Amino acid sequence: MTVIRKILPTELPLYRAHLLRLDPADRYARFAGTVSDEIIERHCAAIDWTRTTLIGAFLNGELRAALELCGDRVLWPDEAEFGISVETELQGRGVGSTLIRRALTVARNRSIGKVHMLCLAENIRMRALARRFGGSMAMEYGEITARFDLPTPNQFSFALEALEDGSGAFNSLLASFSSGQGERVAA
Repeated sequence: MTVIRKILPTELPLYRAHLLRLDPADRYARFAGTVSDEIIERHCAAIDWTRTTLIGAFLNGELRAALELCGDRVLWPDEAEFGISVETELQGRGVGSTLIRRALTVARNRSIGKVHMLCLAENIRMRALARRFGGSMAMEYGEITARFDLPTPNQFSFALEALEDGSGAFNSLLASFSSGQGERVAA
């Protein structure tokens, strides 16, 4: 079962391991260029959890896809950006769509009016996802910039995020019990 939920700060090693597992093409697409293991280590160490939300897709308890939503209320009061990575095994299964949809809800509920995404011009999948979610796209220096304009939050968007958070926690618990880990946790 694939479980989609927010990633906790204590789970940073899972995120780091996921990024380090990306094959060269997926790593290149995620970071818009070639990056070393050391750069990924530094990127993870520099995550500011007060302005970053990570949402992940877990397969058999292992983080296999993630979306990093980051904003800075001082520099961009109502704007944020995201980067997404999906390991090859989960590509083409709707995981990226689910991560983006959830991230846009999270951003909306924090009164973020604009979310930006950068991808390489040749990244057909990310361009398709941007179009699917209503992103307006522009080409700059060989990269595509997609901008998502979000409506103001309302009771339904808050309820949706709460429901998805609860569902993610419940599905994580179910997955841990079905794999036998829950018995050890409960003991």
